[in-house]
Amino acid sequence: MYKSLEEMACKQVLLNSSEIFSIEFENQKYWVKKARQTKPNKIQEFFYRLFPFELLMPSLAKSASEALEYETSKLEKFRALGINVPNVVYKCDEFFILEDVGETLNTLTRNRAISEEKMYYYVDKLLEELSKIHNNNLFHGGAQTRNFTYQDGKVYAIDLEESFDKSIDTKVLQFRDVLLLLLSLVKIKANFDLNYTYIINKYIEQTGSIEMANKLKKLASKISFLIYLSDLSFVHKLLGSDVKGFFKLFKILQKL
Repeated sequence: MYKSLEEMACKQVLLNSSEIFSIEFENQKYWVKKARQTKPNKIQEFFYRLFPFELLMPSLAKSASEALEYETSKLEKFRALGINVPNVVYKCDEFFILEDVGETLNTLTRNRAISEEKMYYYVDKLLEELSKIHNNNLFHGGAQTRNFTYQDGKVYAIDLEESFDKSIDTKVLQFRDVLLLLLSLVKIKANFDLNYTYIINKYIEQTGSIEMANKLKKLASKISFLIYLSDLSFVHKLLGSDVKGFFKLFKILQKL
């Protein structure tokens, strides 16, 4: 038997090859996240130089210790501001431990049989939490449905490890958050179409960012030629599902 949660986690870190894994101690579930280096995707960096828009913006490289300190500090800052995030119950140089905060929204919304009522319940809760982050002049960095969880009537933000050059305006990073969220919602395969005008207006209502809809539509118009190309049958056949989802989103944004 392990005498403490910390002792158990230390042993499991040595035995478990995964960078993130769950453990159970005294009938409570926790998540252990190892310190890991972060580095930008080279392909993403290349395309960002060609097409410098927010979705392709590469994050900063950080050493394992820098990444651990950055994420735990951000979690603690969010928590102090009343933003729902998991509590950091322990940290050391090699790893940190988080309380469990339920299932990811990606898991909860990917069932085709989900009702519209339940879907919008989760979407509204997610937008409420993202708006809290943005209203505090902060950003998430990876605002996709897989990086928000749901438990006991609350949505929690997780995986806050991405950081960007300090010269980049926070408003730009918040716009990127919204784009990432919308793109992740496009991938949901429900038996009904999501109302993106409702989602964007709900975000605007909670943040006061009245320029958001125009910024999204303006960005879609910038790549209208690429959208046109993506609809050509011989091009469409070559595109992967993520790229198809990308163009599907921007066709929706053109019609806002």
